[in-house]
This record gives sequence, C-alpha cells and structure tokens, in this order.
Amino acid sequence: MVGICQCLLPMAASPDSILDVDPPDSGIFRALLDLSQSIAGHDHLETLCNSLAGSLRSVVAFDVLSLALHDPVHDLLRLHSLNTNREFIYNYAARPTDGDYIDAVVWREQKPLVLAPLETETRWSNAVRELLGAGIHALVLVPLSNGSRRLGILGFGFTTPFRPDVEAMAFLQRVASEFAVAVDGHLTRQALLEERERMRALFKITNALVSKLPMDELFPAISEQLNRMVAHDLAWMALLDKATGEIRVNGPRSPHKTEFEPDETRVSPEGLPCAETLATGRPTVAAGVNLERFPSPVYRKYIDMGFRSVCSIPLTGANGILGALDLARKSGDEFTEDEVDLLMEVAGQIAIATENALAYRELSEIKDKLATEKLYLEREIRFDQNMGNMIGEGSAFQGVVKSIQVVAPTDATVLIQGETGTGKELVARALHEQSGRSTRSFIKVNCAAIPATLLESELFGHEKGSFTGAFSQKIGRFELAHQGTLFLDEVGEIPLELQSKLLRAIQEQELERLGGNRTIKVDVRFIAATNRNLKQMVDEGKFRSDLYYRLHVFPLMVPPLRERKEDIPLLVSYFTQKYAKQMNRPIESIPSAAIEALTNYGWPGNIRELQNVIERSVILSPGRVLQVALPEIAKSAVPSTRTPRLEESVERERILQVLRECGGKVAGPNGAAARLGLLRTTLQARMKKLGIEHQYR
Repeated sequence: MVGICQCLLPMAASPDSILDVDPPDSGIFRALLDLSQSIAGHDHLETLCNSLAGSLRSVVAFDVLSLALHDPVHDLLRLHSLNTNREFIYNYAARPTDGDYIDAVVWREQKPLVLAPLETETRWSNAVRELLGAGIHALVLVPLSNGSRRLGILGFGFTTPFRPDVEAMAFLQRVASEFAVAVDGHLTRQALLEERERMRALFKITNALVSKLPMDELFPAISEQLNRMVAHDLAWMALLDKATGEIRVNGPRSPHKTEFEPDETRVSPEGLPCAETLATGRPTVAAGVNLERFPSPVYRKYIDMGFRSVCSIPLTGANGILGALDLARKSGDEFTEDEVDLLMEVAGQIAIATENALAYRELSEIKDKLATEKLYLEREIRFDQNMGNMIGEGSAFQGVVKSIQVVAPTDATVLIQGETGTGKELVARALHEQSGRSTRSFIKVNCAAIPATLLESELFGHEKGSFTGAFSQKIGRFELAHQGTLFLDEVGEIPLELQSKLLRAIQEQELERLGGNRTIKVDVRFIAATNRNLKQMVDEGKFRSDLYYRLHVFPLMVPPLRERKEDIPLLVSYFTQKYAKQMNRPIESIPSAAIEALTNYGWPGNIRELQNVIERSVILSPGRVLQVALPEIAKSAVPSTRTPRLEESVERERILQVLRECGGKVAGPNGAAARLGLLRTTLQARMKKLGIEHQYR
C-alpha cells in the first residue's frame, strides 16, 4: 500500500544551522528517544507524520516536512498532498523512479541530497523554479530505508537559506532510519490486514460459489461478493459457445442495485472487450479514450451511460477458456495491477464453479430426460397399442407394408394419412422399428389431445418461471426424441401460430425452450399423421404451405377397414384371442355368421371400433363361443357390393342408433364417441358430414 502525508512545522531559527540544542549530543539523543516513543504504535500514516513533526519541532527548524513512498506495482514515487501554513502551491503527482527528477535520483543512488541555496542550483531547472516560486530556498532529501528494504524519501523544506553541517545531516539520517522502522512496520501491518481481508473475501466468494450450483444463481452470488474486493459499477459474465463462437451474456448486474435493460442473451463478441480476452487468454484493461477501440453497439450503449473504464478477465478451466468476467466503472479510474491480479485469482475459482455448474446443469438435464423418458415409456407400455403387431394379408394392407419397407431405413419425413382408427400409429411404430433408430426412443405427441395453450410447452419444453405455473424445468418431446423418432399424431390440429416454430425445428434440427435463451440441437426423425385433408387446409389458409410440403416428403395412405375386408376375419380372431386371454375367458370359436356380419359392416370407426366391439363381445360371452355384443351390426350388415351412398346411409343409421342408446351424449366415457371407438372431434365431423342434427352435440 502506498500512502503519503506531510506536515509543516515553521520555526524561528538561525540561518547558519538547522539544529538548536545545547549540548548537541544530549539534545540529539533526547530528540531521538522522544521520536521513537512518539511514532510507536500508530495505525495511520497521517498521525505518524504528525507525531514525527511534533518530535522534531524542538530541534529542527524546517518549514515543510514531506513523505514520499514507493509504489512497487507501478514503480513510482507518490506524494498525495502538501500542506503548509502559508500559500504554497507545488505540483507533484507521481514520479517514475527511472526519470530525471530530484527525488528519483535520491531513490536510485540512496544518498542524501542537499540543495542550498536553491538560487545557485543549475540542475533540475523546472523543479527549482517551481520550489523558489513557492518560497522554498533550501531542500534536504533523505532516503527512507529499513535495512535493504527501500521505502521512499523523507524531505525537509526551508524558507530561509542554509547549508547544514555534518552533524545536522547525520541527525536527519538517524531520524529517517527511526522513522523508516515505524513506516515499514505500518506498511507491513497494513499489508497483512489487506491480505487478511483479501483471503476473507476469497473465502466468502468460495463459499458463495460452492453453495450455488445452478447457473441462474451462480453469477448473482459472484457479483455480490466481488464488489467487496474490487470497486465497480457494472459486472457481467460472458460464456463462450464454442460451437457457434457466440457468447451468452449473464447479467449485467450493478452492486448499487441499478437496473439495466438486459442485452441480447447471445451476441457476437466482436467489438467487445471480452473479444480480446478470449483471443489472447489474458486480461484486457482500458480506460478513457482507449475505450474507442470497442465499437460493438452493445458496449457503446454502456459508454453512453457514462462508463469510463473496463476490465475483462479470462475464465479458464480444465478444458480451456470458458468465457470472460467483465467489470466497468464510471469513475474512469483504470483498474490497477493489484486489482487485476486479485480478479485473476477470483476468476480461477469462478471458472471451476462455472465448469461445475455447467456439468451440474448437463447432468440434471440428462437425469430429467431419463426420468421423463421412463415415465413416458411406462405410460406407453400401459397404453393399449391396438394390435401390438400389424396384421393383414390383403392387397391394400400389403401395399402399406411395402411402402414401410422402402422408406423406413431412410431418415425421410413420412406423412401418414388415413381415417381415425385405421392404425396410423402402428404404421409409425413399424417405421421406427425398421429404421436405424430402432434402439432409441419413439416419442409420440397427440396434437389433438393437448390444449393449444400447452402444446408449445409439450413440444419444446420450458424453463422454470417462464410462465405462471412453470414451477420447474420441463424437457419437451423434441429433446426426448433426440437420436430417435418423434411421431406427431393429428398434426392438422396444431395451431397456425405454432406451425412456424415447428417448421424451424424440423428444418434446422434445433429449438429453444419456452423462457430459455439456449439453442438446443437435436437429431430427430419426424413422422406425422393426420385424418384431415391438409392440402385443403392449406388452400383455406388453416395450415402453412411450407410446413405441409416439408411434411409431405413421403406420403403414406393407410386404407380404411372397409377397404380391407379380407383382413377382418384375421383381426377378429386376433382380438378375440387377446381379450379372452386377458380376461381368462375360455372362448374357442367364432360363429361364421358373426364373422360375415362383422366383415360386411362399414366400420366408420375402423380398427379401433372393431377392437372395442370384440372386447365387449368377449366380456358378454359366457361360454366357449363368441357372441357379438351389438346385434345392430348384424342388422345393418349388407353385402360388400353396397354403393358409397349406401355406405354413408348405413354409417348414419349406425351413429344415430348409438346416439339414441347414449341419450344423445357424444363425449365422455359413456358417450357415443367412446362406444364407436372414435375421438369426440372425429365423431362430430362425421355427424356434420352425414347431416345429423346438432342437438346431439
């Protein structure tokens, strides 16, 4: 620590001597004894200098007493102030020790220097002229050293010309030696106190860092402790994204609770102080006009707000440079080497904590993803997957199988089209199981079953606090499907405003969670399914054309069950065996009349409706022969050669009959949609098409 003070003690004295004691020896020893006692135990240089002046005033007729101490960091001799009881103006800031200055010469040579009278001095003309103008006519400078430790210079100024004798100079040197011991002790104590405070601050920062693992809590803890060590008005942390070369800005934060409008969270470092730090791996310090070399609009904004000095410290971890810690001040005081050194120590801890926080976040995300996948897969296992395996021998079905075999090994996007209940999900699963991604996740999203307000969060996930009710982080289905397959069922139900984000995710294979600022890369194969006419929706402005063509890479049409009549006996047999085994029913045969009736029925609900009918039939069959549960099926059965108009008539009558049985109720577990094996929206669409009155809705 560098401290400067000086004191003035004007005295009436003989012009021939600066000593006024009798006898000389006893006076000198008494003065030195008084000096030792008076300067002992002081905690501040100011009081130390005052005590020195008070002890000397009885023996030395000086007019100005000055103390200059060496600044080892910048190798300067510093004098902070000059006090006198008369008008005295002397411009002294800081002198480099290698310069051609009076005090610099004394510092280098470590010998006393007497300039008396100043009027005859031909060296250092500028300094001499300034001293004479201030009324000083004689100057004595004595090196201030404690053994080999050089501390500074003790100066005496006189308004009356004199030339000190050998005895006087010896006394002043003894005074300087005694004073040097006191000054050295003070500086040592001060250094120990500062080191203790420094270690205490580092300890507090360490505690703050190890107790704050999440990234969103890490930087606030750093900033709060950092201000106790290095004064600043603004701080932020920039983390390097090595994949893109961009930085993610965390902050800015002010220790004075000043609110700052947040910058973009991801920016290019070009034109910022941290760009130099990231490039060199060394601190970047600038102040005043030197700030002009940072042209980034992000940084110019802060310069316009009055910030005049900056320090950017590299954050270097075990795996290389992670980013930078940037501090700024409005005062314009350049960050000192001491402050930079301290910040470098802190940065080492911050880098470790940052690496730990990033690893913690990555592990947390993996853990959350695995937990979510586990729940999802358990739910899928519990879910009745229609047939479990695709069953069929007819030409229509075999056409689907051949298409699956062609496109499954590729990563092409497949759009599966077909009526509700035709087995589109089974086709999607078959595509996944026969692809190179079969060992990874198959993730399904039923876009019609999720409210529009929640669908975005379900697809892309969200961060904690991103909206009301977001009490924790959620990983979206896109992330869960990484390196696997994402199946978007009922894709036509996705709201128009969400379709652009879906298109970007499919095309760029990247996304951002709701409320997040981090781009997440994914590797996902997309399969979509719909029972709606997407091309017609495009023409009506209800579906984006660019998304439609992105999904329509490989269209695959799944035929309705009425076009697969040759497969119905196989399906009836499969479902009967499945449910008989589940319910422990001894069913061994199916009447041919039942098979014929089931084959000739129109099946508006397709395979799902057939599955429900067989399940109910097994429940109601008391013996070894299957009894079809709904006699209206047999009644409504007609030869397979019926016309399309007749097909619609049969379907209409079937729906009306079920509606009557359900008391006109469409939705709910006891409604007509559940009875027919249809979604509520699908049944309502069929009712509208068939002209069934709306009172049943």
